[in-house]
Amino acid sequence: MTSMERPLKFKQAGTAASLGRETKRRRRSSRRRRRRAIHIPNDIVEEVLVRLPVISVTRFQTVSKDWRSLIRSRGFGERYASYHNNKNPKLLCVCDDLVNRAKNTLHSTTMTLETMTASRDHRYVRSEKLKKFTGFLETSESCDGLVCIYGMTIPIKLMNAASGKSTRLPLANIQRLHIDHPNPQLKLVEDLCQEPDQFRAFTRLGFGKDTVTGICKLVWLYNKYPPASASASTSSTSCEVLDLFEDKIKWRFVSTAALDHHHVSDSPRPVFANGSFYWLTGDGEGYPTTQTKLIVFDIHTEMFQVTETPPFVKRDACGDKIGVCNLDGCLCVSELKADCKQEFWWRVKDQLWEKIFSVDLNSTSTWFGGVTSQPLTPLTILKDKNKVILSLSYQDNLVSFDLDPHSTVYHLYLSGYYGLAVPYFPSLFTIL
Repeated sequence: MTSMERPLKFKQAGTAASLGRETKRRRRSSRRRRRRAIHIPNDIVEEVLVRLPVISVTRFQTVSKDWRSLIRSRGFGERYASYHNNKNPKLLCVCDDLVNRAKNTLHSTTMTLETMTASRDHRYVRSEKLKKFTGFLETSESCDGLVCIYGMTIPIKLMNAASGKSTRLPLANIQRLHIDHPNPQLKLVEDLCQEPDQFRAFTRLGFGKDTVTGICKLVWLYNKYPPASASASTSSTSCEVLDLFEDKIKWRFVSTAALDHHHVSDSPRPVFANGSFYWLTGDGEGYPTTQTKLIVFDIHTEMFQVTETPPFVKRDACGDKIGVCNLDGCLCVSELKADCKQEFWWRVKDQLWEKIFSVDLNSTSTWFGGVTSQPLTPLTILKDKNKVILSLSYQDNLVSFDLDPHSTVYHLYLSGYYGLAVPYFPSLFTIL
């Protein structure tokens, strides 16, 4: 070995030793960092995550595989829903762009009902273009945090109200008829030799969950067009049902023979409470009558029945003076009297009703465009404030009313949304 090679070998040997020392140092440092790292137990992680908004929880799935597995587990989803169901609901406000109808733009936003007035979170204002849309927009009730937004000529948009994620559902038969024959009366006049398609101009969709099977269902009950005569052997109505989250999502018909000659009113929105849907009866055109009854559809057995309205409603009360809604999970029925007083009752048991409050529409008309002839709809009762939030569809405002028996005080709760308001409880229910 020459003298010139030795320094090089010594240098290489020194470099190897230096690398060895650096590797050991890094290992020791890594072990110290691991010892200093704070391990958060899963139950603590779950306790924190369950209190967060849906969008935040969804983003935390990217933190680690363990968190992703936890958030996607059925147990966590059930606990998340249970926690938020004990809070005040959120409010989904949906409005069509009536000013710029040519743009066909749908706006939706979420409100928080925690304080004396609703707070709008502008981060969650969403807009969507509606293609080839004519007519009216409507929303369903909320079921497991999901809401349906639909029209008679566009597919139903099933949306998680908290996350904004949505999917489109197949067209129902009644929607296909409206697309093919947008004006049934004109069809009848122009082609007298051909039997017209039997359907109603506009009806509303019911949305609920079968607690026995755990399946969410859409139920669409509507009158046939033209109205069947009293002597006809066929039913006056048709009903379509869609089972969500099945392998094959397809509308199917169920029998309406039990309804006999009764027709369904096109207002108000179908109500789901205590395992059944409820509609008011109307005439053959869907308009209210003074012989109003309740149509009841059991979501599990899928059987119809027609019952009398509750005893506190006058037997000759016109259907447009009767309000029906789901108030905090209970069936709520009200009647608007001639003196503009509206009494609200909810069903405690099968045949037991309890009066909860009454409203003077002369006092609320200031916020509802001077309207005193249409019954108001209570959206929810704020648990922490003992106040009820009142609405009137396609009016600018929401009004709060103190449930104290001696109170006559009304407050403007929310102004300027001009549309349809749907209370909902946030859930992690995925629809995609």
